[in-house]
Amino acid sequence: MSLCARLNLPSPEEHDCGYNQLGVHMSNPEKDKNVQDETTILHLDKFGPSSPGQPPALPSAEEGMTVFIQRAAAETVQNSKDPIIVPKDAQGLAAQEMLGAVSYAYAKDVFESDRIEQKMLQNPELREKLGDNVPDAQSISKFRKLNRGAIMRTIEKAFRLKRRKEKEELMKPLPGQPATAVPLPPQDGENTVMFSKQQAEQKIENAIIIDNMSRDQ
Repeated sequence: MSLCARLNLPSPEEHDCGYNQLGVHMSNPEKDKNVQDETTILHLDKFGPSSPGQPPALPSAEEGMTVFIQRAAAETVQNSKDPIIVPKDAQGLAAQEMLGAVSYAYAKDVFESDRIEQKMLQNPELREKLGDNVPDAQSISKFRKLNRGAIMRTIEKAFRLKRRKEKEELMKPLPGQPATAVPLPPQDGENTVMFSKQQAEQKIENAIIIDNMSRDQ
């Protein structure tokens, strides 16, 4: 399949004003989905391989979900008893990179494999790194099925890091207040662990249901 076809670029002669012959605006689910895609920004290039001769990119000092997923994916790969399996057609990304990219998309509520593929194709930095080896929707779906547990653990760890960061921000003194150093306990509390696990499980369930529905259409 050509790159233009994978990007869903219309031919020049195609035109649709969005109205029927009576002048009534017709809803187009595909266009509505495209609008949603435009408002969901994924920094997937952060999960791509380093350029030849360049060291791996260090996590940004400004912590956000991208950094939390990067750290969680690295920890999951390091501590996993079972290897992360990357389908042959998706081997433009290494195991940790693919795990991070898919987990990050799910954490940002992008569940359909074809949408993840489109997001990757629409990211010029990632395309430059991968060339023609951008994983397709089928490979992404297969990766999710083969590594469901690893994805869930990665998302859970990322949510725990996020909650810890939020607690740290809440404990910072307000302007004019004296600084009081009260470190957080080294282990996350029971509620944090439980809520993070529930969030991760829900993301995985959403991915299974929504991705399967989109592929059946």
